Amino acid sequence: MEIKAVNLIKIYKKKDSPDIEVLKDINLDIKSGEKISFTGPSGAGKSTLIHTLGLMDRPTSGQVFIDGNDCYRSDDNYLCKMRKDNIGFMFQFHYLLADFTVLENVLLPVWAERDKKSGYGEEILEKVGLSHRKNHFPNELSGGEQQRAALARALINKPKIIFADEPTGNLDRHTGLEIENLLFSVSADAKSTLILVTHNKELAEKADRQIKMTDGKII
Repeated sequence: MEIKAVNLIKIYKKKDSPDIEVLKDINLDIKSGEKISFTGPSGAGKSTLIHTLGLMDRPTSGQVFIDGNDCYRSDDNYLCKMRKDNIGFMFQFHYLLADFTVLENVLLPVWAERDKKSGYGEEILEKVGLSHRKNHFPNELSGGEQQRAALARALINKPKIIFADEPTGNLDRHTGLEIENLLFSVSADAKSTLILVTHNKELAEKADRQIKMTDGKII
């Protein structure tokens, strides 16, 4: 799916202090199937930008088009359905639920259809090398295994767009490389658009295009 941002501005309003302008007139075109990395110093607005592009956080002004649809003109129900049907998210911290097994965590985004989707969930766990851990709980997994489970969860709805925010930031280099390779291989297999935020130079350079940000702007 193609993504287009037009004049995106995001301002966080503070009651007792000056407002903070996090995104400053962002304009951006991302082609369907493209692999993009956002880089830049902490506080540059990278995470805020992908949360806005991923329909998780409304901009103060501006537009986000996905396949030509002006998404933020619609209500929250539409945004929720767009995320559920088309978007997968992976974060620096895995956010797995402690009382759910690995397979149950993977099925969370499609929980209402979990019986129907269970077989596919097991297929994804096989793909990321976790089929033998499907009935284990998160605290029984290593850090790398937890991130593999988080990746599997991001893929359960067969997303056309995958957002990954510092997906290897908490991992050692060897384990991080495994997650990087999985991200690129599964997104390539599915022809998904992949959008990364990273401070890792080697990971950033694997993308088709690097976009550098500072102070809320693309430079």
